[in-house]
Amino acid sequence: MKRSPLDGSDHTSWIYLFPGLLLYAAFVFGPIVAALGLSLTSWDGLTVPKWVGLGNYVDLFSDDRFYIALRNNAELMIFYCVLPLTLGIGLAACVWNLKQREQLALRTFLFLPYIMPTAVLGIIWAWLYNPAFGPFNQFLRAVGLGAFALPWLGDFDFVLPAVGIVATWYFFGFCMVIFLTGIQRIDPSLFDAAKVDGASARKTFFWITLPLLMPEIRVVLLLTVIASIKSFDLIFTMTRGGPANATLVPNIYMYQLGFELNRFGAAAAIAIVGALLTFAINYAIHRLVGSQNKG
Repeated sequence: MKRSPLDGSDHTSWIYLFPGLLLYAAFVFGPIVAALGLSLTSWDGLTVPKWVGLGNYVDLFSDDRFYIALRNNAELMIFYCVLPLTLGIGLAACVWNLKQREQLALRTFLFLPYIMPTAVLGIIWAWLYNPAFGPFNQFLRAVGLGAFALPWLGDFDFVLPAVGIVATWYFFGFCMVIFLTGIQRIDPSLFDAAKVDGASARKTFFWITLPLLMPEIRVVLLLTVIASIKSFDLIFTMTRGGPANATLVPNIYMYQLGFELNRFGAAAAIAIVGALLTFAINYAIHRLVGSQNKG
């Protein structure tokens, strides 16, 4: 029997992995190491970097604006993660019972926002929220609810939910499609058995559908958590972190430090902290949801 070139020793197998590893090192691992090194210096982008060790991290964790950014990011996770997951799984359970043609049409319609660039969506929604000529306030005035016509992106209390709603609208169709795919892989005989036993739709959902969708729930949580921590373009195009830091998030603060104040070392420190935070939360999700899935 003829041997495949891939059946060689462990040393020869590395030859086939080397091109991919080289690209990964050049475009992923290399920039991470560079950012880590930059975070240990003070650099304005023009002069020679000055070694400061952990000084940027010490300054960062004594900076009130950084804690404001973290708090805003934590609140936005409700709109990036919790609401899209809840709406997505609920809609998936409802859409699953529709006819094939209706299911396809609704799934396509609700998934459309996810294929659009978030920067473009931010500009469109900023126009929709415009207090003078935006359609939202125009509609409220037209139906006699002018008292509720607010400067949505200029109000300290409503600006964060206003931005968060856009993120929810962007992600919930994507979550629904993921959950629909998960429902399709569930053995139909389980639903038939539940129907024969007289189980209601509510009990079928909570005792069969939901537990068997744990792998999809983990995927959705991982992707939306990463997206919430990486949030930049949507907030940048809508509010730029304002008003008065009401929508400031770590990536916006990183941009301000690096490209507006030329403090690239401090900006790199925020990037490293954000990466570590992403790894920590994703590890917790893997442990929590993964252990429940095994159980």
